Amino acid sequence: MTLLRMAASYRQSCAMIRLRICALKDAQAEAGSDEKARLEQRIRSLSAMYRDALEVARVLEGYYDRRCPDNERDTF
Repeated sequence: MTLLRMAASYRQSCAMIRLRICALKDAQAEAGSDEKARLEQRIRSLSAMYRDALEVARVLEGYYDRRCPDNERDTF
């Protein structure tokens, strides 16, 4: 698997995570107070996963870009 294919896979995962976050936000609007707190925690966790996966996708997409200095490439 090439790095670009891996990046595409991460982007696809980002899209699925984003859809789940939107679904949880919709459910949160109709939930009770205890359920809202639980859903908010899940949304925060998924948001962190989304940000991390998006960052990995960006790094993989630009890994071989010669315009990118080496110290920026090794961000994680």
